Amino acid sequence: MTRNTESSTEAGQLRALLTMSRELMQADDPFAALVLAGRAMAELAHAGRALLLVRGEVNASIGFDRAGKPRKAGASHDWYRAALARLEGEPGSAGETGGAAGSRTIMVSVPARHTMAVLVAGWTDDAAPESWEGRRRLLGTILELCTATLGRISDRSALEDLVSTQYQQMAGAAQAHADEMARRDASEGAMRALALTDVLTGLNNRRGFFIQAEHMFRLARRRHASCSVIYADIDGLKLVNDQLGHAAGDELIRDAAAVLRESLRDSDVLARLGGDEFAAFVLNDAHPRVMLGRLQDNLRAFNLMQERSYRLAISAGAVQCDPHGSTALLDYVQSADREMYLHKRSCLH
Repeated sequence: MTRNTESSTEAGQLRALLTMSRELMQADDPFAALVLAGRAMAELAHAGRALLLVRGEVNASIGFDRAGKPRKAGASHDWYRAALARLEGEPGSAGETGGAAGSRTIMVSVPARHTMAVLVAGWTDDAAPESWEGRRRLLGTILELCTATLGRISDRSALEDLVSTQYQQMAGAAQAHADEMARRDASEGAMRALALTDVLTGLNNRRGFFIQAEHMFRLARRRHASCSVIYADIDGLKLVNDQLGHAAGDELIRDAAAVLRESLRDSDVLARLGGDEFAAFVLNDAHPRVMLGRLQDNLRAFNLMQERSYRLAISAGAVQCDPHGSTALLDYVQSADREMYLHKRSCLH
């Protein structure tokens, strides 16, 4: 496998993990979190089967089949004793790879001390040794994301109850549980959404941007993946407000948000920072100039197709982040802001 192919594969895995992370943030019950984790193990790690043990008032044991579908698993599972030994920190339970003839297994746990969750996955393929370290890292990330989500919602229901029956049998109970939680947490949910979302555009606001982008930035650095920051603002918003009114100005802001969203991937983080200013954190192997070119193409298409009493124009700057460096995300945002103003001044002259 070439270096470019490996980089592309890792970037694809990272984008899928980031999408999974965003979906987990919206999960309301443990079963939904387990479905997302199982899907990631099946589609990204290609695991033949897996077992998850989570510490709680009662140890919860969940098995996953080849398709990643979760089911309740008991002590009779052939990996249960080894996983339980790791969960309870017994001596001699640190081995992570091995298995019977024709199969290989990997065991990961979080955190390193006072373990709260253990994940064991198995394969029947005879992969190259270097691929096992990649699988180990991938499983570790999946376990970290899943365990964090289960911890967040553990006070809402008992994990053992939610995975004790078939998917079809528990669908009604899970919906009833979600409805009850939604009624109980309606006020909390509205406040959380208001705190992280820009009401005018539906994008992240400044706080929402830095919460999500910082998480993605740390993951990108851990996996040495290429990433960039884009800073943009709308040209002529004040003129539209003065001549056409603030309702037209609000429409201009919403149009700019739509074009920016269309120019990025679903896994990228896009936010309105305030006024006419936007920022995006982007995972992309291409040079930032390629992304800015795609934005300008979409702007031209918008202005040709939409009948507006104004012309939509956006100035943008982009900087590529160093995945091996120590520069903070805020510093990259400020650098992209300076690049944007340089572009704006060059257009004015």
